[in-house]
Amino acid sequence: MKNSAVLKVANFVWFQGIWWLVILFQNKAVIPVLGLILLWIAISPKRVEDIKLMGTVFLLGTVVDALLTLSGLFIFDETETLVSFWPIPIWLSLLWAAFAGTVYHSLTAFNGRMAVAAIAGAIFAPLSYIAGAKFGAVELGASVVLSYIFIALVWSVIFPLCFYLSNRFEAKQAQA
Repeated sequence: MKNSAVLKVANFVWFQGIWWLVILFQNKAVIPVLGLILLWIAISPKRVEDIKLMGTVFLLGTVVDALLTLSGLFIFDETETLVSFWPIPIWLSLLWAAFAGTVYHSLTAFNGRMAVAAIAGAIFAPLSYIAGAKFGAVELGASVVLSYIFIALVWSVIFPLCFYLSNRFEAKQAQA
């Protein structure tokens, strides 16, 4: 995919498809989501950078959401655990990886604009979690307002951090 606008739209649609799959089907979506992630890696013009960022954010997001789960902010149904030793549902970790797959593509407007990224992360990420709760993918352990505030604080750091990491990976790739 060479056309930048087509790539951005395809990447946006790809991520939205993954979001809906994991929110509606949780563990039943793992195999299709893995397939979609592999498909993106196959067609990405920034394959190496995507793989590095997706792997890093997969782990970073798992730690972040595990801490939010341990704090009681997120509550997951433990009866359908696919990976018993994993601290959060694996579908949620995969969602983090898929999110990272948008940083070099459909979310480039935020690159280099850390304050804007912090504000956008604080506004939109909590809405995603709250929507996930409305669809039954997660239960919030606090009121919607308190959950929004905590998630906003976390994502005001996480979202710009993703762009910082992406720039580091891109610079290292350019040196190679």
